[in-house]
Amino acid sequence: MSEDPELAQARMFLAELEYHAECLVRRRSQWRDDKPNQAVEVELVQVHRQIGNLRQRFTDLRRISRWFRASEQRNGD
Repeated sequence: MSEDPELAQARMFLAELEYHAECLVRRRSQWRDDKPNQAVEVELVQVHRQIGNLRQRFTDLRRISRWFRASEQRNGD
């Protein structure tokens, strides 16, 4: 049985978003002044929101999302 095409596309997009979030976190740790950090923080919040929206729409993604598992551990869920 093949995977639902929408879920497959969401899975690929989730992987790209998580990779982008990891890059932003690395970039944030390398900058010294506040202005670039603020821009990176804003983009990171937007990426996390998109990840959350994908997880909400496609609940099957929750078990594979690294960000979801990490947020569950932080929130004690």
